[in-house]
Amino acid sequence: MRKKLELVLYRLLSRHSFASDHEKYLYLISFAACTYAVSMNFFLLIFHLTVNVMPLFFISLLGFLIDILCFWLVEKGHYLPFGLLISGTVILHVLATTICIGTKNLVIVYLLVTLMMQFIIPYASTSVRAAVIVALWASMIALIFLGHHLTPLRDIGDAYGALAMFNIHLAFFGTGIQLTIGNTIWEAIVRFNHEALEKSKSDANTDPLTGLFNRRYADTFFNKLSKGQLEQVWCVAMLDIDDFKLLNDAYGHLVGDDVLMFISNFIRTNLRRTDLVFRWGGEEFLILLKDAELSNAFRLLDKLRDKLASKNIESHDKVLKVTVTIGVCPLDIYNVEKSIETCDQLMYEGKDLGKNIVVM
Repeated sequence: MRKKLELVLYRLLSRHSFASDHEKYLYLISFAACTYAVSMNFFLLIFHLTVNVMPLFFISLLGFLIDILCFWLVEKGHYLPFGLLISGTVILHVLATTICIGTKNLVIVYLLVTLMMQFIIPYASTSVRAAVIVALWASMIALIFLGHHLTPLRDIGDAYGALAMFNIHLAFFGTGIQLTIGNTIWEAIVRFNHEALEKSKSDANTDPLTGLFNRRYADTFFNKLSKGQLEQVWCVAMLDIDDFKLLNDAYGHLVGDDVLMFISNFIRTNLRRTDLVFRWGGEEFLILLKDAELSNAFRLLDKLRDKLASKNIESHDKVLKVTVTIGVCPLDIYNVEKSIETCDQLMYEGKDLGKNIVVM
């Protein structure tokens, strides 16, 4: 149950951008308060309709509609009117209930639960919430006075017991929820912040078009490699799409982007899980083959090249044949730039040899 609640809170946070964790907390706990208030007023309007106390039915209906409005206020970040409306609706409902059916149903607990809300939900300044606390205190005094000196307009008989039981549970669960949901909300915020941080790191390290690693991540990877933090035996390859500029000029950049995405996915799915692919720039891709001798790397890349040449790429009602030229050499982890330059030169040798070839 707790995991499901955290998931709901996480999804709510994903709908908005917030300047601080305080705003996230205020939004989530206000949303929870609206949910609680709506469910309580919905039960009460059904109850009052069932026992035929129509004045209270309409007041509960009004409270229900106001609570729906409060959802909108919270979504827009208007927390002050949200807090005042919920508090004012409770005071109105309590006084109207006392006049209509008396206080035998323990209606005072509505005020106590709302009083706790003033301490837990920072929807306004301390002075504003203090003023609401005074209003709630005055309402409790008025409730006691009316209960002793006023004859209720309606006697609902055995229904008093059912309503009193509901109100006890309302106070019990309302208090429990307000005291415990704060921890759950903060846990959801911590989880949300962690995942947002991981996503921002991922976005910074990947190419937005192809989803492949970019040069920024390559720098980090090569730095770890040179410090001996990763496996040491690699081959490096530079892959370039043949005649990509002609393709872009003939069919437009949208088709060119489709080709880039197709080839990116093709490379990623046809290499081993331990291999890495980087969008190096334009139509160039850098490939790192882990634990591969040069001859094995050549065979793996030549198989990939041959398989790609047999594929049809469909884009914007066009069917294209695209080939690639690849240069591959062993990676010197202490002179990465030289290794990349070497495989780049080998790739250009392949272009001079007629393209659609792997050169080592």
